[in-house]
Amino acid sequence: MLLTILLFAASNAVTIHAGPQPGETAIYKDWVTGCDNERNCAAVALEAPTTGTDGDTDHLEVMIEKRLPGHQPPVVQFRFPAMPKQAANLRIFVDQIAVPLPPAEAGTVRIGGAQARQLVQVMRKGHRVYLRDAEGQMVARTSLTGLTAALLRIDGQQGRQGTAEALARRGNRVPYDDLPGSRVSLTRPARSDLPPAVPDAGQMALLRSSDTCSAAAEPSPAPPMVRLDADNSMMIMPWQCGNGAYNLYSNIMIVKNYGEISSASFDYDNGITGDGPSNVLVNVSWDDEKRVLESVARHRGIGDCGRVDRYIWDGEKFMLSEQLVMPECRMAFDRIRTWKVDVADR
Repeated sequence: MLLTILLFAASNAVTIHAGPQPGETAIYKDWVTGCDNERNCAAVALEAPTTGTDGDTDHLEVMIEKRLPGHQPPVVQFRFPAMPKQAANLRIFVDQIAVPLPPAEAGTVRIGGAQARQLVQVMRKGHRVYLRDAEGQMVARTSLTGLTAALLRIDGQQGRQGTAEALARRGNRVPYDDLPGSRVSLTRPARSDLPPAVPDAGQMALLRSSDTCSAAAEPSPAPPMVRLDADNSMMIMPWQCGNGAYNLYSNIMIVKNYGEISSASFDYDNGITGDGPSNVLVNVSWDDEKRVLESVARHRGIGDCGRVDRYIWDGEKFMLSEQLVMPECRMAFDRIRTWKVDVADR
């Protein structure tokens, strides 16, 4: 009983934030897997090379999610290709075994509970998953090569090896109540209704003069301004040159109410400059409702690989609040979450 109490307490502990440490992803042939700091894990199917019988069949996107807390069952998600999303009577098969499906929502089917547990075991023993139409014609497919290895890694991360709850290689070992994860909680200043502090014309001219290609560039529009809290505003300064075909860079600046302008500080090195944490982000957007600053690095234009970094403002710097990763450019548009924090307003 004492061991159970200690393990339960550890699993609910909030760690002191000493800087983000996102989890690593691993690739096993046609599957990629990873976990976040709370040991919530996912495995995602990658597009496999076509065979002589597949032709130009689309890739069927598949994700298996397994949360650590509460001994929850996995969730299996199928995302249909764009063309047949509205088609009726689409069916999924693991090899020749039909999979009962709930209704699809916007081309996505999610299966949980006992059915998901059983389905994962069927998939582990199979070779391919097929999406077929009402006439039995193949619409999309995905390979199951590497799935067992990916699930074994998840079991290892969650301490489930050899237990009845393991996704692969079940056994009779009694599982821990919960292994401790690294749960991080951060606070941010209350929302302010003040309009953003705007630099004067002289300050803007000085900022633009530091742009190495400002003389050759056409006059740029006023940069986006955002109110962060009662004392600070954010200015997003897009680069006038040096951008890639599908990666557009910006400098993130902080504007104080009394006019001081400085480079924003971040607690995470996103690797863009190669000189440690900087104020440079890529493909930036601001979600005003969630108060989240997002940076999306694309490895190629269609967006099937790359990384999403999301930040919150804590009053002094931007803190990494979530990271989503897809390391391989193989038609998997779902990202694996490798970092998350709980955010509370003051």
